[in-house]
Amino acid sequence: MTAAMFMVLGLFLCFLGARSVRLAVLVAGFTGAWIVADAVGAGTAATFVVAAAGALGALVLTVVLAKFVFFAAGLVLGGAIGAKLFQVLDQGDSSWLLALVFVPSIALVGGFLAAHFKKPFLLWATSFAGAAMVLTGIGRIDTGPTAQLGHPDQAVGGVVLAVLWIALGLAGRSVQARHAAEH
Repeated sequence: MTAAMFMVLGLFLCFLGARSVRLAVLVAGFTGAWIVADAVGAGTAATFVVAAAGALGALVLTVVLAKFVFFAAGLVLGGAIGAKLFQVLDQGDSSWLLALVFVPSIALVGGFLAAHFKKPFLLWATSFAGAAMVLTGIGRIDTGPTAQLGHPDQAVGGVVLAVLWIALGLAGRSVQARHAAEH
């Protein structure tokens, strides 16, 4: 996925994500799966197939579990956040096994939180999942200093990424909360 696509989808999710749960789930499922496949070094074609399967699986999950839509949405958004956390915390020795344990664990936490807190949690989750995508997109622009936002390989890069992620996530949450209060 190009840097621009990551940034556009991330901005949508960060600032408008809670308005359309199904669209947010598709975007989060696609990008979360893309980030994990990319983190473990899959080729472009394989990464795209994994991302498309992630989006389709996320959509099917929310349709089949319509009664549990908040859990399903939280599961997918938590997966996108978990994928970025996996990428941030990875020290260069990525493995599919670790990704298959770590990301679903964060996804389950997201699902349970969304089922319990519903719309307020979705405001937070879409904001931070979108912010992660925006920063991943910026990190893909070039191999210079912004590359640390995509996959930090130094502690300083990880700290900068964390600070920017929190700031952008809080900004997105603020915009979504203001819109929700108006409607």
